[in-house]
Amino acid sequence: MPIRTGLDERIDKVRADLSEYFDEAKMAYSEAIKAFTKLDSQVYKEVKQIRQHAREVNWDLTNDLLLILALNQPLMKDLRIVATYLRSVDTVERVIRHARDIARSDRSLDENAEELPEVIVNSVLEMHKHLNGLLDTMSGCLTKGEELPIENVKSTWAMVREEHGKAVEALSSLKSNTMGGKVGRLEVVNIVSRVERSAYNLVRLGGLWHHALNNENIILDD
Repeated sequence: MPIRTGLDERIDKVRADLSEYFDEAKMAYSEAIKAFTKLDSQVYKEVKQIRQHAREVNWDLTNDLLLILALNQPLMKDLRIVATYLRSVDTVERVIRHARDIARSDRSLDENAEELPEVIVNSVLEMHKHLNGLLDTMSGCLTKGEELPIENVKSTWAMVREEHGKAVEALSSLKSNTMGGKVGRLEVVNIVSRVERSAYNLVRLGGLWHHALNNENIILDD
């Protein structure tokens, strides 16, 4: 039998901590993308520290959620919500890890490239803008218990895919020497891929959240 004693208080604490976790992801990503546009290698150390702290937050939040499962034994909707919170903790940690990877690539680009093609920079900036929107959306849903704005998420994901396509097309035609050689090209490919994958992971999390609230499976990333 489920035990509701203390459940609401524990969930509220998880939501508050998760809100800060999302904010941390946004900050790490913003720093990494800013460094990308300015070819600034100094940001890597800062983002790496955020990544290390994110791992500690991941462990703490996971333990809090496992404690809820053990003490409160939630069923049905409550269980689906707790399970989605567990997934969200891993998703946010993965987003921060992607930011760290981007910052690492920034360091290499700073050593090998004087500037980057405008078409690549613009597409990455646009993807990052839409990624921030997804972070805000998912943070609001998970920390305030809001319904997922399905059409908004679908349209945002479509815009991410469009900009990703532009970047990939440009990478297939631009010469490596415009990006600091073959090594620089690989780092740019990594950055473009990481931003797209971060957005994809948040979209998948959105589908899980909708299922948690409504017991209905939806596809957001077709």
